[in-house]
Amino acid sequence: MVKYKVTIDKDACIGDGICISICPEVFEFDDEGKARIIENYRAGNDYEGEIDADENLENCLTQAESMCPTQAIKLFKLE
Repeated sequence: MVKYKVTIDKDACIGDGICISICPEVFEFDDEGKARIIENYRAGNDYEGEIDADENLENCLTQAESMCPTQAIKLFKLE
């Protein structure tokens, strides 16, 4: 397992939803139609999270980061 910090720049997010379709285990829409971290993984606020990712979760996180059209999602390896 690899631990990641995930952040979403809410101002940069356009609500495209590609991250949610790729990785619904981590991302969902907020009330404004922007992406946020699901409650189970939130750390601090709706747009930051810490995730112990197995291989499948790591794959969907990296795909969501790379496919985001505005590069609003950032992953940081913690371990």
